[in-house]
Amino acid sequence: MIVSCISIQKSVDNFSIKRNKRGILKNFNPGDEATLKNYIESFDLEQRTEVSPDIAPPRVEPLLKWHTKSKVSINYGKWIFKSDFFKHKVPGDALFYVLKQTPLPGSKVILFIPGFGVSDFAFTLIKTFFKTEIEAGYNVVIYIPPYHMERQKRGKPPGSGLITASPLNNVQIMVNSVKELRTVYNYLKDEGAVSIGAWGGSMGGALAFMLQSLEIIDHLAVMIPVLDWNTFITPEEIYPCYEEEGFSKETLKKAYSLISPVSYPLTIQPGRVQIEAALYDQLNPVRSIRNYAKNNGIKDFHTYKAGHALILLDKKIYRDYALFLERL
Repeated sequence: MIVSCISIQKSVDNFSIKRNKRGILKNFNPGDEATLKNYIESFDLEQRTEVSPDIAPPRVEPLLKWHTKSKVSINYGKWIFKSDFFKHKVPGDALFYVLKQTPLPGSKVILFIPGFGVSDFAFTLIKTFFKTEIEAGYNVVIYIPPYHMERQKRGKPPGSGLITASPLNNVQIMVNSVKELRTVYNYLKDEGAVSIGAWGGSMGGALAFMLQSLEIIDHLAVMIPVLDWNTFITPEEIYPCYEEEGFSKETLKKAYSLISPVSYPLTIQPGRVQIEAALYDQLNPVRSIRNYAKNNGIKDFHTYKAGHALILLDKKIYRDYALFLERL
């Protein structure tokens, strides 16, 4: 009933928009435009996310949750890499959950990059993706975004602290997340993985697109991807608050363009990319996603009668993803 009700789908998304707005306006401290401008002028994604060649191997710990039923034996673990940006206790070092069915040398791997709000509860739904990937013969490495799971503030909901009034802080968090993904990518390559694909949802879709502009990704599947942060994070009614603090709309747009996939080329063959979009998405207009797919020659494009927040309830997304992996 929830899935079929358009008004519920839209209202849940609109609640998320209002929540994001409240989070930005609460304790409004956006920094100063001069500092942001300097960051923009000196920005280079490759340089900002470059991984040191002598980075230490991850600390390995057991993963006692997120186990999924499988016909094959799975080794579960956590990989923890030192993060040189998140130095304080929260969100802490880079964290990945690892579902490994074969040794890394010679293996195929999927980097699973979830979006805002990923939690133990979300696992009850997204575990279907993991099962599909395992059955297709992949090892699965799941990125835990900053301010989520073990990286979130105690007593706060998942994602609290990720989006703030400071555009510089918001951009730096996304950029460093890409660096964390490049860190695990390089580690997988060093360990002998022969194929690394990616799945990204919402915010994770933006990170996945940015990653593929820097590294060789075998294939890419994204769901409700954020393609332009300017349409996602800064509602029109918030601009006057920034203007009162000396920020121009042009500077804000330039800043968020630094982390927007539309600013970077698609380096993967279009036939190895799948996009799943939600027809009633209030945060991420389906029209923009459809245009991106058309402009980049991506034919494997699907829409679902869902909103941004509730698309995981539509079972068709899991079937279409399974078919995509079968075709590769």
